[in-house]
Amino acid sequence: MRVNFTKGIILILFFVSLVSIFRSLTLIIFSTAPDFGVLWTGARDLTRGNNPYINPTLFTGIGYPPNSLLFYLPLSLLPYQLAQVLFTFLSLGSLLGIILISFKILKEKLSWQTFLVVFSLTFLSFPTKFTLGMGQNNLIAFFLLLLAYFFYKEGKVGRAGIILGLAISLKTIFAIFVLFFVLKKQWKIVGFAILVIAATVGITSIFSDINLYGYYLREVVPPLFNLSGREIYYNQGIMGFIAKLTNDLYVRRYLSLAGSFGLFYLLFKFRKTKNINLYFSMFIVALLLIDTLSWQHHFVWLIFPFVVVAYYATKLKKYWVWFLIGLAYILISWNFKNPEPFYIFPKSLILSNTFYGAIILYLLNICLLRRK
Repeated sequence: MRVNFTKGIILILFFVSLVSIFRSLTLIIFSTAPDFGVLWTGARDLTRGNNPYINPTLFTGIGYPPNSLLFYLPLSLLPYQLAQVLFTFLSLGSLLGIILISFKILKEKLSWQTFLVVFSLTFLSFPTKFTLGMGQNNLIAFFLLLLAYFFYKEGKVGRAGIILGLAISLKTIFAIFVLFFVLKKQWKIVGFAILVIAATVGITSIFSDINLYGYYLREVVPPLFNLSGREIYYNQGIMGFIAKLTNDLYVRRYLSLAGSFGLFYLLFKFRKTKNINLYFSMFIVALLLIDTLSWQHHFVWLIFPFVVVAYYATKLKKYWVWFLIGLAYILISWNFKNPEPFYIFPKSLILSNTFYGAIILYLLNICLLRRK
């Protein structure tokens, strides 16, 4: 009777997620995904010999280097709405791939009940809806990153390096994972990744002036280090939390650096751990906390850390761990539709809900690593 009740709850949860998926996809298909539109237009500018960083029609500026636009070139040949639909379904397919490969990495058999629960909770989480609605490449890039990690664990270093290079070329911030492979002394993987990145830069130069990279470094990169405006609600890393406490840019800089240094110290401290899955999970959470512009849609990368932490929590059989996992999920999945009434301190503290959830997940990683 209890088994049937559990299955019923799972099916209800899955049905709710399907309704949410249908509604979200309908909205995306018949509207414009702002971030995808920016990169699609940027790719078209690239093929036409124009500078994509000075197009006045863009929704926002392009923060990616020119070689990241390479992945959008095939889509730029299609009508915008068709390209957006294809990109959205590619992202949705990547979401399925992330779940499947996460369990493949753990070498754990994935039952249909577990799959439905993980998929439903993932899609009902705000970061997933946000990344799909904005047309972000987070899911695609993260799937590539996990695929590279999977091949590394399987001993296929060539494939791992090539795919890691593609993941970094698509999502520049993933360059931090080069440090992971350096700490693991995987020099071949690092070498292959660098070669692939260099190749994407070379191929992009065929479609554009090589001097475009100089323009990107001179004009686009410096403003990315500007610490003003980081208090916006959707920024949920360490910097986002500190920026909600003070307007002093110097205080923001040094407190953020101190917090980031602490996280890097812990990553270095656990570098020799034998539980590499928990360590890689720890790297992912650390990236989201360290990034000075860690938008809520980036937190879809926590799918793997949640799966890994839950997997080892099952073996630990401690109820308090499950309570903290549930609390972290709620905090990360929640979204304030109207955060403006809370921007004044101390109300602003409530607006760092995703940050708090990530901190809990990071501490759980450490706790489980120490126990293992």
